[in-house]
Amino acid sequence: MTDPIDPRDVLADAAMGILREHGPLTAEDWGQLLADAGHGPVVEMTQLVELLDDEDLGYLPDGRTVALESLLEGRVFTHRLTETEVAAGILDANPDLAALTVFILDSDQERAGQFRVVFADADEPTFADRGVEDPHFPYSEGLLLERDALSSYTAGDLVALAVRDGLVELTPADSVETPDLSVGLGRILGEEGADNLDAVVWQLMADDQELFTAPTAPIGELIEAAGFERDGDYVAVRGFDFEAHHLATHIGMVAREHELHPDEAAAVVAFLALVGQTRDVAQEGTDPGSWAREHVSVEPGRYAGLADPVAAAAALELVAGFSDRPDALYAASVALVEAGPRRAKASAHWLSGNAADRLGDIVAAEAHFEDAASQDDCAPAVFALAQLASDRGDAVRGLSLLNRIEGGDAEPLYALLQQYAPAEHPGLGRNDRCWCGSGKKYKACHLGKVDNSLDDRALWLYRKAEWFALSPELFDLTYDLAEVRAAHWDDEDAVGRAFQDPLALDVALFECGVFALYLARRGALLPADEFELAQRWLEAKRSVFEVIAARPAEGLTLRDERTGDVVEVLERTGSQQLAAGDFICARVVPAGGATQIFGGIEPVASGSRAELMALLDADDTDPAELVELLSERFAAH
Repeated sequence: MTDPIDPRDVLADAAMGILREHGPLTAEDWGQLLADAGHGPVVEMTQLVELLDDEDLGYLPDGRTVALESLLEGRVFTHRLTETEVAAGILDANPDLAALTVFILDSDQERAGQFRVVFADADEPTFADRGVEDPHFPYSEGLLLERDALSSYTAGDLVALAVRDGLVELTPADSVETPDLSVGLGRILGEEGADNLDAVVWQLMADDQELFTAPTAPIGELIEAAGFERDGDYVAVRGFDFEAHHLATHIGMVAREHELHPDEAAAVVAFLALVGQTRDVAQEGTDPGSWAREHVSVEPGRYAGLADPVAAAAALELVAGFSDRPDALYAASVALVEAGPRRAKASAHWLSGNAADRLGDIVAAEAHFEDAASQDDCAPAVFALAQLASDRGDAVRGLSLLNRIEGGDAEPLYALLQQYAPAEHPGLGRNDRCWCGSGKKYKACHLGKVDNSLDDRALWLYRKAEWFALSPELFDLTYDLAEVRAAHWDDEDAVGRAFQDPLALDVALFECGVFALYLARRGALLPADEFELAQRWLEAKRSVFEVIAARPAEGLTLRDERTGDVVEVLERTGSQQLAAGDFICARVVPAGGATQIFGGIEPVASGSRAELMALLDADDTDPAELVELLSERFAAH
């Protein structure tokens, strides 16, 4: 039985068909053509094309949209080879082949031909394997060919990449034309403008159907001959201030994405630059702390916008690109504490606390959070202290801290801590004998203390690790796995639902190593019995179990398919849904005196059991592959 056809796919196909036939088009004209073809009202069709996401779409500087396959068909782009390219079998796409990279990247293997797009910041092993030693090659993207594909050429030779019948082909370029691009570029860029190189080239072709239909001189050379300049993947009029343009673009992007005032966004961008420069000088052997402090003191006011906690949070999120050097983040943050503007001191301490945490110094981190919290009750710092109190098992202090934050009692952490707060005994004075019968005074025995067993606190321990995993530093690990989980869920909130599903987070904790990292950083804060329990959890491997017996709302008897061991599990929810003979994938762990399952229960079909066992037995189980395999059951629905 075939799956029903989604009407949204029918509309999307119709929209792309119209664009290929009539494009380039504005959204309004595109929507009108769809409406004229009987697909729906103009307003709805215009909204549809504005939200359309298709790999073949290209966006032109004049505001129109184009189907790249149609635009590029019959076009030829040339490139002058370098020694590095000939030896490595890799073409630097910038600038001459930039108009092709999106087309090749989003193509299937047949359409892309012999090319594969590789990225300077993501495919280092590929470049090393091809013997590339230049750290600046390629500029951003490269086109990977077979290793010896360019061996018959020499440096300085021209090659041509032609799009014929939807396929990209490599051929020699014997003779070339030299069209004058000055008028076309002037019309696109105006007197003071700049734009992305690929979009500008697409616009040139949209304006002139004959351009690049025969080999020309390389695009980079044509741009220079026309009197225009390039900077990376941007092209502009002569004398354009690229540095100011890139800075303004970056600030605008940060302001939009994080809903910040431009001054706050500018402070975030300045801090990111400070961290990056501090990392660079540290790698060169300069003391990063001294350099950062001196640099901040020159113009401290540029960081004033970080006083807003939202701006500081955006800075911490965006600084993830420097995760390989948390010492640079710490040096830059401490420099803000010592030499930055007074009004940003609290945020500077909060940033320093997060950096110290990433360096594994929880004592220094907590001290910075305390300093930040002492200044106007800096909410992010107070919340961080509440989390540390939770790690220590001090529910009373955690609740007290959250009560200092506006809306703190609505935080999920507040509800969690309430579950473990000590019961109040209002009839007892501090010096009365304790209610427990120990003979000690109440103040020296149970006043303000939790009397939960390790069995009760096992879930709290798991929740502590979850909070850690969802920090800005580590959030993407779980999010990426949630995207894999949601691959077969066809609804707008699929990733959100998958994020709430326990599997993605549990795989991030254990297969991705986040739980081990949590113990390394927070282990010193945990109560001794919880730390010992957590270490035992690290030893408990995810496995496939056969259900031997199910006692609804009570528990399960399971047999581990790997070891043959039979275990009794306290499991109130799953026991109501499973029956003897079922197979499940789970992590069965000790929880004080009982054995429990944390991280969800995944049903296992008989046809996938062997493959799943092999994956779990691998020395280095791939987390995404594990989530994908356990999510295949949704494909049938």
